[in-house]
Amino acid sequence: MKRALCVALLTLLMLCFGLPAFSRGQEEEILEKKGTIKIWVGWSLLMDVFDKVEKDYEAENPGVDLEIAAFKLRDFEQKLAISIPAGQAPDIFVTSEYIVPQYIETGYIAKPPKEIVSFVESKYDKLVQSVNRFKGPDDVKPGIYGIPHIGIARVIYYNKKIFRESGLPDRAPATWDEVFDFGKKAARYDAQGTLERGGISLRLFGGGSGIAEKFTIKLVQAGGTLLGQTADGKWKANYDNQAGVDALSFYIDCLHKYKIDSFEIKHDSDAFINGQTAMFQRELWPIPIYKSKAPDLEFGTSVMPSSKKGGTAYSTESAFVPKSCKNKTLAWDVAKYFNQPVYLKQWFETQGWVPPRIDIDYSDIFAKTPEYKSAFQFPEGYLLALYPPLTPVDEIYTKFAERISNAFRDSSLVDNPAGMATILKKAANETNQILKDNGLFGEGKVVKPTWVEAPKDIGYKF
Repeated sequence: MKRALCVALLTLLMLCFGLPAFSRGQEEEILEKKGTIKIWVGWSLLMDVFDKVEKDYEAENPGVDLEIAAFKLRDFEQKLAISIPAGQAPDIFVTSEYIVPQYIETGYIAKPPKEIVSFVESKYDKLVQSVNRFKGPDDVKPGIYGIPHIGIARVIYYNKKIFRESGLPDRAPATWDEVFDFGKKAARYDAQGTLERGGISLRLFGGGSGIAEKFTIKLVQAGGTLLGQTADGKWKANYDNQAGVDALSFYIDCLHKYKIDSFEIKHDSDAFINGQTAMFQRELWPIPIYKSKAPDLEFGTSVMPSSKKGGTAYSTESAFVPKSCKNKTLAWDVAKYFNQPVYLKQWFETQGWVPPRIDIDYSDIFAKTPEYKSAFQFPEGYLLALYPPLTPVDEIYTKFAERISNAFRDSSLVDNPAGMATILKKAANETNQILKDNGLFGEGKVVKPTWVEAPKDIGYKF
């Protein structure tokens, strides 16, 4: 009787004072909009919109202070690694699905209330939901832990002017053979034969896991994946095979056989905007930079060229709330607030930060920037390589990247499949040892690679 009376009084108070609540099972936690919420992100370009989020939320909720900080990505990941286990994490952080499993599986991340889970399941595309289900220490099955903020496939960029001047068609290469052919025709050398303008810019150095991710793109096109599941549901390296040799051969041929890329020239987005490479592969974030800083740059984007298969890498980032957060209901309210259409569309249009909400009409953005479309319109049978939801996946990717980036410099690997196989076998032994150390190594053949077939309709409104 007393419990029923208390519930009735609580409900009356909520109705009278307009206090929303988040439910957790049979309990209800009242959302009191007072206090400070700290937010960390690993991408400084997001801050233009986050500054508006901060201003708007604080204007609507004068009792709340938002402290939003952005860091360089590797610094951000290191700060998380120190602060989360120490109970000193921010109230919200936005990170990738290859970073967060280590914190969820060890019980450091709060489960969202049912209302947030329902919000994600009703507003976000099925693909991003599928790769954002994780299993905590008390979970019977994987579930939603965060609010997705981006979901993006990598595309290939090509310089239309360079292609035109090189006698190439106004389209990206469709196959690896065309990559080599187009690259040789687009490359430019000085009198001594030194490469001055690359035919293609490959990811050769930089953040470790990024090197492995870009290698995975070629690996999936060759029919492999970095990791794969065995029949017992565990994992092992899936690149010490012909697919791995073919993927590594692609890099070796570009660098040492056809000499359409080099360690000695500028790379990636900076090289492309300055006309120092004809092609490179990336997410969509360079597009608004090119539109604003180099409006005369003629470029196009396309799905990736294929070999045995067609495919690319796909990843997401989501907003998570750690258990150390003192006011979780307020934190979830803030995370849901900055995932409103008005902010998501601004991130998409101005930063190429692709929101995976499917209840928003993006047709105005796609009409203004058609180069975005190639990340959503997939051909039949196109594959998306995913990060496996494993605690040591970042360690695996980082250590693999160290080995493979050293192999890129070895010109003796040209037309040397046995040499490449030896390097990949040593790397796979290291990968498998990490899996063994974490109780994740599987025996036998890989029966399930870490790719999915790209959805024919991802749900975005063009």
